Amino acid sequence: MSATTKWFSALLCSLLVLTGIGFVGSWSYSHRDPAHTARAVAGTAAITNNKSIQSETTQAGRSWITGTLGLSVLLSGVLCGLGLRLRTVAAQEARGVQSNEVALEMRVEQRTRELRQEIEDRSRVEHLNRGQKHILEMLAEPGDLKTEDILRYLTATVASRNQGWECALHLIEPRGRALQFTAGSDVNERLRFYLEGVSSEFTDTPECQAGASGEVHIVEHLTEVGLPWSDLLVANGIFSVWSVPFFANASRRLAGTLTVYSRSRSKPTARELEMVESAAKLAALVIEHRRIHTELVHNAYQDALTGLPNRRAGEQAIESAIKKASQRGESLAVLWIDINRFKRINDQHGHEVGDHVLRTVGERLRRSPLSTEIVARMGEDEFLVLIPGTADSLDPVEIARRLGAAVARPIYSGSARITVSSSIGACVYPQDGVSVKALERNADFAMYRAKAAGEGYCIFSSAMSDEASETLEIEEGLTVALEKKYLKLAYQPLYSQSGELTGFEALLRFHHPRLGPISPARFIPIAEETRLIVPIGTWVLREACRQLREWHDAGLPQVRMAVNISALQFANDDFSDTVAGVLTELNLDPEFLILELTESVVMDDYDGVVRQMNLLRQCGVHIAMDDFGTGYSSLSCIHRIPVDVLKIDRSFVERLAEPEGTRPIVEAVIAMAKHLGLLVIAEGVETREQQSILQKAGCNGFQGFLFAKPLSPEDAEICLNASRTRLFANSSETTGGGLAVA
Repeated sequence: MSATTKWFSALLCSLLVLTGIGFVGSWSYSHRDPAHTARAVAGTAAITNNKSIQSETTQAGRSWITGTLGLSVLLSGVLCGLGLRLRTVAAQEARGVQSNEVALEMRVEQRTRELRQEIEDRSRVEHLNRGQKHILEMLAEPGDLKTEDILRYLTATVASRNQGWECALHLIEPRGRALQFTAGSDVNERLRFYLEGVSSEFTDTPECQAGASGEVHIVEHLTEVGLPWSDLLVANGIFSVWSVPFFANASRRLAGTLTVYSRSRSKPTARELEMVESAAKLAALVIEHRRIHTELVHNAYQDALTGLPNRRAGEQAIESAIKKASQRGESLAVLWIDINRFKRINDQHGHEVGDHVLRTVGERLRRSPLSTEIVARMGEDEFLVLIPGTADSLDPVEIARRLGAAVARPIYSGSARITVSSSIGACVYPQDGVSVKALERNADFAMYRAKAAGEGYCIFSSAMSDEASETLEIEEGLTVALEKKYLKLAYQPLYSQSGELTGFEALLRFHHPRLGPISPARFIPIAEETRLIVPIGTWVLREACRQLREWHDAGLPQVRMAVNISALQFANDDFSDTVAGVLTELNLDPEFLILELTESVVMDDYDGVVRQMNLLRQCGVHIAMDDFGTGYSSLSCIHRIPVDVLKIDRSFVERLAEPEGTRPIVEAVIAMAKHLGLLVIAEGVETREQQSILQKAGCNGFQGFLFAKPLSPEDAEICLNASRTRLFANSSETTGGGLAVA
């Protein structure tokens, strides 16, 4: 209740009370009995005996009644005014309430529409998000899911947002001149005719204009266009079109358009257009994914330098060729071609010339009339050629000879004239193998036989089969040799010129579980070819250092340990860190470790090897050049190689005493080493005559069967003990007391 209403109620109650009092008083004076009044007055007068009092009382009563009635009339007027005012206010309040109710209803209705729109928009967004998520999952799935299938799903997702929509996607053709229909929702044949005719039959369509301008193109009323393409759309119940271009992410180059065809005459709302633009961006993502995937596949299967298929593609080509030959009952010649001394070409002429040689050889093999199936680059300087044919038509000898002649033609690079030769190994399916692995292995094996024999080619034969099988068996044994403990170390003593035991050389021994002991000359090349030499070499280094540390801890004479290092080990940039880690782990002074490298290791990567050598020498490790004299170019840079020891190869020592032998060469090497401040150790000393010549020439140390064969760890320990008291001490188990030389 308002304040005005409360006051009005209070005044009304007061008016009623006063009016009532006035009427009661008036009625009482107008109907009073005269006798009674007289008696009353007389009684009063008798009591008071004062007539004036009676008269005053009567007059006062009448005045009070009159005042009450006047006040009632006044209050009635006030109440009437208030009533009119309250009525006006009430009417205004009623109108205000009604207006507020109408406004409230309008706001509720507006909010309801907004909520309905919001729910619808949210539903569209969620629907598009679900579609986007599914598309991303499709992109992430392994396998050969076609891009067109993903784009078809995308257009169907957009079209499903409105019952009156159709959707299509056009991609720019490879030459970048026209749009091609790629994917669309389920449309009839006549509408498909339009979609396929964009950019060819119909060149001024919304799709073409969106692609040309790079902006969204909207046609709200197709019936007003009056062109053949618009008439065709109208005839199919399409009355509005909006086309959104999208671009390749990497280059902002037009990739295509995503177009919505509406069966209602209207332009898209801001939210609808935003949804279609989001779908177009998703289409761009799909196209970019296809581009990257295609590029990755290309890089994964093609050699970047020569443009030929790479090793992976080559192996797949062998498998495919085997299937074709099997189905046709034909044969297949597999040739493995290696460029001889390619490393020397790189070193002599530079890598750019070397790359030119590889490209030229690859192109010659590809253009050869014989190469009807495939030519692939299988390694740095190795190529594969597959030639199908009948058993009678395939002559591997003639094929190898002709391919070798093609490779051997001079190659010119600037002013340089390069002569290239090759080693070719060949085998034939099915007689030399029926699997990719067998054919590849046998052709490769024949190539190595050709290289070792110095001949241009070698054809795999059944006589080589046992040797090839043994090679495979050795390879398989090496893969588990560390785990199965097939490897052991033997230690060959090294003596000074005076006969003092100065150290041991750790020599690797491999005992195959079936084949028995395998010569290092047999299994080391296999370990290097398969790169197993890296983990095996690390094991040899750690085991040799561990054994030396054990001897030192046992109080035996402190000597040095020499360990052979392969080119693959030294090629690792962290090799010096590996050596330092082993020494730290075993708490072995680097002074006691000698690392032996062959000339080929140094010359294969001169700069890298010298850098590693310097790092190792900074740690305190000694470096020896093993088999010195068997290389072809180390003499020209020996003064720049940071080595401490030269080891003369046994091939020079064994002919030392012959009349036309190697004595002048050995003496020259020893003299040169002394001038360079290097120690010289002769390997393979087997006779006292050889020892005497070497001593006279000033050789610093000896190693060979004359003094000791490689010893087991136990025999080497005995040899160490004996060296305390005897010169050229040996294991008592091996020589029965050792050899003393004055």
